[in-house]
Amino acid sequence: MIVMTQLQQYFERHRRSIGTAVGILLLGAICIALFVGISGLQQNPVGTTTGGITELRGSFQPYSCKPANCTGYISAGARSVFVFVPKSCPDPKRNATIIGHGKRKPALGSATYVLVDCPVEASA
Repeated sequence: MIVMTQLQQYFERHRRSIGTAVGILLLGAICIALFVGISGLQQNPVGTTTGGITELRGSFQPYSCKPANCTGYISAGARSVFVFVPKSCPDPKRNATIIGHGKRKPALGSATYVLVDCPVEASA
């Protein structure tokens, strides 16, 4: 009971300073979350398109890599596109940042591309 009374007295004396510190921390956390969220939405794996060939750049996530073919996602930030890797190409590594050139295939999906060359790992 005595300990509880001492804690109550401490918090009553320091209520304003504790509230200010918590408020500043919350405001900082919200600002960081907004920055990360907005910067993630601004990234896009689809680059420039020239003559129907589009440059795709981002992190590769395999969906299904079999000896006959490899399919997966190239993602950048909050956006991704589905890609078909040519049979003659080696399978890209998981989480590797790759650059590839592909043709859009809307019949397979709105964000689907068939790569026309082998993807290469981007240098850091």
